[in-house]
Amino acid sequence: MSGVNMVLLIGNMGSKPEARETQSGEKVARLRVATSITRNRDGAEVQETEWHDVVTFGKLAEQCEAYLDKGRQVYIEGRLQSHAWQDKDGNKRFTREVIARRVDFLGQAKRAA
Repeated sequence: MSGVNMVLLIGNMGSKPEARETQSGEKVARLRVATSITRNRDGAEVQETEWHDVVTFGKLAEQCEAYLDKGRQVYIEGRLQSHAWQDKDGNKRFTREVIARRVDFLGQAKRAA
């Protein structure tokens, strides 16, 4: 029996996408997306924000680089992927990111005051 690895997010861009090309020439864009939830703690509403690292490839990465900016709301469909690696000091580190297969651009980008 196989499992389901699916992530759905609706959140806001924390910054402009970071785009680069692989050695083979494929475009890759990294997105920082914030999702928030409001909880009631001791009678007071508290907003909690979670940050997500999202990776896009190919044509989707090109579109994200061209049209996304800080504050823009996005809908993302993808899967979770984890990586283990060693930092420059030899410490073992772990990263979990969403590999996006769909990104919809929602609303308008928020304007800085």
